[in-house]
This record gives sequence, structure tokens and C-alpha cells, in this order.
Amino acid sequence: MRVSRWVAVSVLTVAVPSFTSRLFAETIRIPVKRPGAGPLYQTHRKEKWGFVDRSGKTVIEPRFDDERDFFHGLAAVRIDGKWGYIDLQGTVVIDPHFDEVRDFLDELAPVRIGRKWGYINTGGRIVIQPRFQAAAEFHEGLARVHIWSKVTCSGGAYTEETAPEWAFHLLEDDHSDLPGCFPMGGHFGFIDKSGSLVIESRFFVAQDFSEGLAAVRLEESATSKYGYINHRGSFVIKSTFNQASRFSQGLAAVETSARVVGNQAVDIAWGFVDSSGALAIPPKYEFAGTFSEGLARVEIQPGHRWGYVDRAGKMAIASEFETATDFSDGLAVVSSSLRGYIDHSGKLIITDERAWWPFADGLAVLGMTTNRVYINKQGQTIAPYDIQQ
Repeated sequence: MRVSRWVAVSVLTVAVPSFTSRLFAETIRIPVKRPGAGPLYQTHRKEKWGFVDRSGKTVIEPRFDDERDFFHGLAAVRIDGKWGYIDLQGTVVIDPHFDEVRDFLDELAPVRIGRKWGYINTGGRIVIQPRFQAAAEFHEGLARVHIWSKVTCSGGAYTEETAPEWAFHLLEDDHSDLPGCFPMGGHFGFIDKSGSLVIESRFFVAQDFSEGLAAVRLEESATSKYGYINHRGSFVIKSTFNQASRFSQGLAAVETSARVVGNQAVDIAWGFVDSSGALAIPPKYEFAGTFSEGLARVEIQPGHRWGYVDRAGKMAIASEFETATDFSDGLAVVSSSLRGYIDHSGKLIITDERAWWPFADGLAVLGMTTNRVYINKQGQTIAPYDIQQ
């Protein structure tokens, strides 16, 4: 499954669900329940997927080829190559006849039929006819859609009628081990729940809305910068940033400067802006993450060490870590001489070399690729995440 469940990693300097990495080694499924998802947790048994509850008890026996998390009481599952949806009892309530799907955020889910994406409601009825080359989930009543007519893949150039079906997805959903497909002249716009294109498809890059704003970039050119638009599509923060992240807790991380020397980016400066576009925390970091639970991870030069700042820009947890993730459920994954989970004071409360993934709704998965287990916040093993034999 391509959507929000895979990441290419070799070192973990990342956050969930949006992962980034300086180096790419292998493609790994993200074993983390999405924020806001329902009460059950995914589990993997001998190439089949099912669900357990927080105690580790199997609630839905592993019998699906793939699956996603529960939203609005429904989870997507793949059966014999097609996607449908089950309820919390494991009963198939929307027949599996879709080629690709996403979750029911805001009560609608994107689905792909052949080469086009549309949207269904929780009853399984198509409410926005498939007509987009790629489509994201709804956020704050609006959804990103990608519109293009030609695409370049590793096998050559194609039209929308001849392109391989795996070309029809958002670029950030792509498996790193699949041949890349890049739309030529494609643009993002935003639709409302009636399917009307309420923000014109004119952006080379667009992010989902968060706290009333979405980061966008108009052109593919090297001089094009990121800015932020409101729900009407008007720029409320000018396009002046090299990189930009979503707003969270009133602030967004932005890269204000960088230059390339050879094949290296130098003089990188990340800071934080408020919803007016004013710099609330000065740009002085090698990298900055998203605020979560009042703290944001930042990378400090020299030494490429990670720490955490509060919303006033004060260093709340000293920069002494080699890697770090955003806080979730009161804990964050870090590594230095030891690897494990710290609390908001910076105290290491769970030490385990298998710690890579954040806590979500009380549980976390230990292990990168094999013999993974769920643990609780006391560090106790609750249940296997996957059993290969």
C-alpha cells in the first residue's frame, strides 16, 4: 500500500506520519496508528493483516492482504487485489472493488477506479465522480487534487490514457523502490465536498490545510518559493521560503535561507513563523520539526545535534541527541549513547535499542523491520506486531 504507510529510511531523524531522511536505504511500512484513528491496532500474521485491541487481544483475525486504520468506524482492507472497507467487527460493509483507497477523514474517502480518483461516503456511495489524476483526503473541508495530462516515468513519457496505473497517486505516497513517475505541467488545486474546484489548480506543490492555512509553491523553477494560502486561495503569507511545513499550535517551521556548494546545501536556516507570516522564532536551526505538545525538535550546528524548543523559542530540552522524533503521547524517540523514549523533561524513561517508532494512543511498536512487538508506556510487551512464521 502506498498511502501514508511506507517510508525509506536509513537514519531516523523523522516524525510520523510525514517522514524525511537524509539517506535512503530501504522501504519500510510505518507501523504507527494515524492520529485520530479508532480504537484498534494493526497486526501482521504470516502475510495477512488483522487488528488487536490495546490489551493485545486479537479482535479481527488476520485475513486481509493489506489494511489501513479505522476512521468513522471503517477501515480499508485489500482482498484479492481490490480495496473495500470493514466495520469494527471485521464485517465487510463496502465491497472491495476499488484499485486504491485512503481513509475516511471528514467523512469522505478518496478512491481510485482505474486511472481516476473520486470520493465515496461512509455508505460506499460515490459522491464525487472519479476525474482526478491524484487526490488527497479532506482537511478542514477541502481536499487537494492533482491534475495533469502527461507524465514521465522511468519507462518513458505517457499520456493520462496510456500511463501505468501506479502513476496515478500523489508523489509523497510513492514507494521509493518503484520507478518514479513525475507529472509534466501538473498542478494542484482544492475541491470542496461537492466536488467543485474552489481553489484553482495552479500550484506546482501544495500541502493539506492545517489551522486555516496551506503551504504552496506556484512554479517548478529554482527561484519559486513557498508561501501560505487561506481557504479562499488567497496568499496571506508571501512566497519567501525555501521550504515550509504545516501549521501546528499556531506556528510553522520554514527554511528562510540556504545555498548549494557542489552537491551540498550550506548556510541552512530554519525558524518558525506565526499565522501572520512574522518570524516568531528566529531562523537559526539546521532543521526544525512541527510543534507537538508544546515542543518542536530542532537540529543545532555545530555537531548536528537535536534538542527541543518551546513556543517562545527557549531551549526546553538540550541539544544532545543524534536523532529525535516529534513528541506523541507525551514521549519522543531519541538516540545518543542510548536509544529510547524521553518525556517532556528530557528524561529517558524507556531504554531500548529497538525504539524507532512514536507512541500512538498508548502503544508503540519496537523494532525496525522484523520481530516487532507492541509495548505500553511502561515499556511492557503487549503483543506481537508481526509474526513471520
